[in-house]
Amino acid sequence: MRFSLAVNTFFATALFATTFTVSAMAELPPGPGHDETTKVCGKCHSPEQAASLHQSKTGWEETISKMVNMGSEGTDEEYEAILNYLVKNFGPEAAKPVNVNKATGVELEAGLGLSRTESAAVLQYRADKGDFKTLDDLKAVPGLDFKKVEAKKARVTF
Repeated sequence: MRFSLAVNTFFATALFATTFTVSAMAELPPGPGHDETTKVCGKCHSPEQAASLHQSKTGWEETISKMVNMGSEGTDEEYEAILNYLVKNFGPEAAKPVNVNKATGVELEAGLGLSRTESAAVLQYRADKGDFKTLDDLKAVPGLDFKKVEAKKARVTF
């Protein structure tokens, strides 16, 4: 009985991982470095999470270095391909507005500089209380450093 349960758990986990990987791959534009990005970055987080950032080459170098220091594993060639891919497809761009009533957690993090915990608090508050009407409404979100939102208020839309 235990063996059967372990086998079923293994196959369910493998199916989920395969589905997740295919889903994540569909989010990124094709091109040189795509496969390396999905392979290396996808071991720890969804690749589209990193792709939600738009950084300069220096910014991406720092991000990749940070990931390596946190345990990311890849070859020098893979990291070079990833860097070139990210710079080409997710380089700096003009800041886009963030609709706090529709944004995902990743969009709140990238667009407003919120932490994962803060973006989750905004999403939970929005789900519990409904849409935000004004910037001041965000002050009521527990665990949100409102100064971060206030510093980027020109980007906030409702």
